Amino acid sequence: MVFIAGKFAADEILCQVPPHTLRIDLQQRRWKSDNDPDSAITDANDNGIPIEFVLLGFTPFYGNLGMRNHEEFIRIAYIGVNPSHRLLPPRCVATSVISGKSSQKNFISYFQTLYNNRINVAEVVTTTKFVGRSFTQTDPSTGADIGKVNYNVLEFLDRPANGKDEENLIKDIASWLTSDGGELVSAALRSHISGANLVELPLGTDHTEIKAAFDEQHPKLEQAKGEGLAALPAGAGDPKSAPPEPKSDKPKELSEEQKAALKAAGLEV
Repeated sequence: MVFIAGKFAADEILCQVPPHTLRIDLQQRRWKSDNDPDSAITDANDNGIPIEFVLLGFTPFYGNLGMRNHEEFIRIAYIGVNPSHRLLPPRCVATSVISGKSSQKNFISYFQTLYNNRINVAEVVTTTKFVGRSFTQTDPSTGADIGKVNYNVLEFLDRPANGKDEENLIKDIASWLTSDGGELVSAALRSHISGANLVELPLGTDHTEIKAAFDEQHPKLEQAKGEGLAALPAGAGDPKSAPPEPKSDKPKELSEEQKAALKAAGLEV
C-alpha cells in the first residue's frame, strides 16, 4: 500500500490499522503514549488528567501482555473529546487495553448499564476517573491481618454531549459507523499488539475451553522452566552434584626446554 500526502477534511474521522494507542498506567494514574513511556497526558504539575471520549466498541482477549500472563484483557476503541492534547488527537480513533479485574468489572458494569437502558454508547461522552482502593491482606495460615494493600482502578461514567462541537462529532460518528467506519473499528480492535500473545474471547459464549487450550499451548514461564528442568538428568544444573575434578598425587614433569630456561634464569629445578 502506498501513501500519498493530501489534505484532510475538517470533519474527517481517521482510523489507522494498527491504530493510535494509549496505555493506561494505573500505578501512575495517567494515560501514556504506547511508544514513548515518558510522554503522558498530564497537567502543568505533572498530574495525570483523566480523559473523555466517545466509545466506539470493545473486544475481550485472553493471554499474555507485558508482565501479565494468562489473564483477561479488554481492548476499547474510542475517539477522544477532552482534554485537548497531542496524544488525544481530535477525530482520530484510538485504542487502549484495560487490565486488572477491578477496572474491567467497572467497564463492563458501565457498558451493561447503558445497554440495558437502550443508550447507544456512541451517543454519549464517556468520562474516566482514577480511584484509589485498598484491601486488608491476611495470613493464609493464621488469618491474622498483615496490612493494607493499596491499588488504583479506572472508573467510567457517561454524560450528554456538551456544545455544538461534541454534538456534531457524535452525529458524524453515527454516520461514519454505518458506512465503512464499523469495519475499520473492528480491524483496529483486532490488530496485532506488539509483544502480545492474545486470543479473542467471543462475546456471549463460554470461554473455558478457549482459555484451557491457550494455557496448554502457552504455559507460564515458571511452569515451562520447571518442565524443561524435569527433562534433564537428575542433578543437572546443581553445582553440588557436579563430578569432582580429578586429582593426581604425581607431580607434573618439566620438559627439557623448560628445565633449560629455568637454569638460564638462575633458578633451581
